Amino acid sequence: MIRRSRLKNKIGAVVLIIGLTVAYNEFIAYEIQRLHWAFHKCTDCTRILLVADPQILGIKNENYPGASVAIWDSDSYLRKTFARALAHSQPHVIAFLGDLMDEGHIASGEYFEKYKRRFDSIFQTPDDVMKIYLPGDNDVGGEEDTVSAHISDRFEFTYSQPDTLSYKSVNFFKVNRLTHSVPGAPSDAFLNDYSERNTTNVVLSHMPLLFSPGSFVQSVVKELSPQLIFSAHDHKAMHTSLDMATNQLSDIWILPPHENRLFHLRLDMGDIHEVQIPTCSYRMGTPYIGYGLASVDTHEKLVQFTILWQPNRFVQILVYNLVGLILIIFSFYFAAVWAYRVLSGYVTYTKVPNMRT
Repeated sequence: MIRRSRLKNKIGAVVLIIGLTVAYNEFIAYEIQRLHWAFHKCTDCTRILLVADPQILGIKNENYPGASVAIWDSDSYLRKTFARALAHSQPHVIAFLGDLMDEGHIASGEYFEKYKRRFDSIFQTPDDVMKIYLPGDNDVGGEEDTVSAHISDRFEFTYSQPDTLSYKSVNFFKVNRLTHSVPGAPSDAFLNDYSERNTTNVVLSHMPLLFSPGSFVQSVVKELSPQLIFSAHDHKAMHTSLDMATNQLSDIWILPPHENRLFHLRLDMGDIHEVQIPTCSYRMGTPYIGYGLASVDTHEKLVQFTILWQPNRFVQILVYNLVGLILIIFSFYFAAVWAYRVLSGYVTYTKVPNMRT
């Protein structure tokens, strides 16, 4: 009886340890992180949730034992983090800044459709929220290979929408540095004095612009007259501003990882601001993962933005491995003790209480 009770206690302890580990890694850690996120309450602003480089995994590069588990875990992480970011931000607009898929540019038509369905199941969004989709180099090529017209057309057909979209007082322009495409701008985009406008021009680009100037960037600035640029690709959070009076970069700084505060930028001071958004996928080789959240107030000529930093999944996986290793060690230890007792003829006795007649 005593040995059975001890065995039950050991099994109960193992179950408790596993349960607590799973509960923390799969739920509690995300809720704790969510408590630290910043949020700007406003009535007349446009809130934009920015999703950069999710790069859902494909079957060609993930070709090794256990790859299906790795793909499932990556999808699960994106699904959980996006759902919480969406609930927290309550956005009017969601901008997917490219590299939606890891193998979009090399996928067959059949697998592209499969990846598209997976992507939609991960990033489930309300119908009343505007969605904007940009192609990245992993979607259509262009970084290590040339952009295929067929692959580019396939993406544009799948995510069919204009390159210029508007929500309330904010104009969104989708530019593509890979193909050097710049959409046409409305007439009020050419007003020199931003204070005279009742709209804010926001450029969306997968590739960063201001930090790598050139003729294409000059064309974007001249033709679209933006106050704000959101970009991705480099898997880091960074702010860059261009002084239009001198045509020189006036400010460059890296957003501190896991610093959950609101950053304020004036849009009427003669600068163009570019904010790079970090990747939201833990498979991109960086521990600093998150979503961007921006509030654009055209009336106040102000943007407030923050990064919704996410838990480090590799740390969670490491915790799983450590707990598993500890349990394996203890299992071998108890098995060895049990085997020693059996082989040595170990006998246990139970004390019988005295019987009085």
